[in-house]
Amino acid sequence: MNIKYIYSIALALTCGVAITGNAQTVKKSTKIGDGVYELVFNSKNNAVYVATTRGNAEKPTIFQLDPNSLQVTDSISLESGAFGLGINEKTQTLYGTGTRAGAVIAIDIKSKKTLATITNGQEGGHTREVLVDEGRNMIYVSDVKAGIWAINGKTNTFSHMLSGVAGATGLAIDPGKNRLYGIVKNKVLRYDLKNDAVIDSFATGGERAINLALDVKRNHLFVAHQGSANVTVLDANSGKLLQTIPAGEGALGISYSSVKDRVFVANRGAGTVTVINAADYSVVQQIQTGSLPNTVVVDPAGNAFVSNKAKGGGRPKKGETPKPSNDPDGDIVTRISL
Repeated sequence: MNIKYIYSIALALTCGVAITGNAQTVKKSTKIGDGVYELVFNSKNNAVYVATTRGNAEKPTIFQLDPNSLQVTDSISLESGAFGLGINEKTQTLYGTGTRAGAVIAIDIKSKKTLATITNGQEGGHTREVLVDEGRNMIYVSDVKAGIWAINGKTNTFSHMLSGVAGATGLAIDPGKNRLYGIVKNKVLRYDLKNDAVIDSFATGGERAINLALDVKRNHLFVAHQGSANVTVLDANSGKLLQTIPAGEGALGISYSSVKDRVFVANRGAGTVTVINAADYSVVQQIQTGSLPNTVVVDPAGNAFVSNKAKGGGRPKKGETPKPSNDPDGDIVTRISL
């Protein structure tokens, strides 16, 4: 079937946002298939990948987008849906969290084939985030119920569970220092990846901590809190609270751009993205991007890409067919640039 016909619903439109000086602006927004969730950027082929639970043919689909036009350039169909996304750029492998099945899906980008569906041998898992340590070819997965998984990227098989935690949400990694950070019930756990042992834990400084981003140069952690609608800045070594920054209702996805020295926070409840100056912690701008900003990633040039979920569809129960949404500002991907 002609791919241009399949994706003819992908509508690109330019959104005007008032800017001053070097403030960020929404450059482009594109309507994607139903059920948009997380996204990743692949610098090897200069493309954005976004996971959708239904695609455009009632089937889970990962779409490949041109980062400038945000037009669909390719797609990967899945038998079971992926929600969270991670990428190993060296091996060109996508990792998707099959949350409903408590699994992780490994996908070869070139062939678009599913390489493996990985489980940890436990019942009732709820996989969420996935991060890749490319140097060691290890994949780390947060499981809200079980804890943190380690997956061998060479064989794409489950390796082991990290000790000291029964559930986790957000993850951040510093491969150079062999450090992994995980959020567990308003605490940050710091792991030494040489032996996968917890070496420290400290409070996040807010309510309902969910995700975090790492500024490796300053060794600062930025933690997004859904409950207190803010971002806290922590010293990654001592856990000291350095600053509390207002964000927006339902602060959720968070990403740091080292090239622009900016932190981007997707505020799902507020429908905005907060842009923070990482040097002085000032709020640069609040940007309207779509109905329910969910996750945000940055490319090597410092552009930010935001997935915006739709209102009204709702999360289906197990075995139910997801309901489509008629929200014109939902199920879109937005690019924010200087």
